[in-house]
Amino acid sequence: MEKGISVAALALAGTLAAGTVLAGGPREVRKTLPLDADGTLSVETYKGSVTVTAATGAEASVEARIVPDGDDAASLRRAEETDVVIEGGGRTVTVRTDDSRARRERWFRIGDDGSSPMVHYTIRMPETARLRVEDYKSATRVSGLRSDLSLQTYKGTVEVSGQNGAVDLETYKGEVAIGFAALSKPVRLQTYKGEIRLRLPASSAFEVDADTGRRGDFETEFEMTTRSGGSSRRIRGAVNGGGPKISFETDKGSLALAKE
Repeated sequence: MEKGISVAALALAGTLAAGTVLAGGPREVRKTLPLDADGTLSVETYKGSVTVTAATGAEASVEARIVPDGDDAASLRRAEETDVVIEGGGRTVTVRTDDSRARRERWFRIGDDGSSPMVHYTIRMPETARLRVEDYKSATRVSGLRSDLSLQTYKGTVEVSGQNGAVDLETYKGEVAIGFAALSKPVRLQTYKGEIRLRLPASSAFEVDADTGRRGDFETEFEMTTRSGGSSRRIRGAVNGGGPKISFETDKGSLALAKE
């Protein structure tokens, strides 16, 4: 009898647990930390979105929303087991999506093929602090940054406006659009088959060094006073007398330079 009660109790507990998982929805995490004007904010995530707005002040305000990517029990469970870590302060602030618990728990569940959740970040940070984003396939938007920007994404989309600092970008096959308030520092772009478009003030002075690979493409609205290269794949030139260098490397991707 006791054994029967125990089995029934366990069955009921399992049902309630499953019901709790199935009822799970978006979770929100908020935190504000001090960040020096010349500090660094780093974001590491997998999929969802990263929206960063640069502002005055000396703090980083982070809001994260964890949303299940599917309504099946496994996807809801993975969302419950995914965390957001926001830590640091002063010189550095680190923001990351932590799915180590979800990955660890999957080893103990047969047939658990649920999808990783979407994590949507909304961040405000000092305009003169550096920003670094490492991502797999999120939609990243950055506006008003007056410092260096480093972006690594596999096949996410990137939209940057009002950039005034160095850019270091690596993407596999994402779509990237970067608008510059001014081109004052070097820009390094690398992609396998992504599409990259830069919008620059018409008076910008810069140099270009583009390796277009086997089937890459390069086009520009600017008049380049010099253009040379060791091979048909290499394009070198100067615009308005030269200045900071725009370096581009691809295999099958494209780079377009447009006037703002």
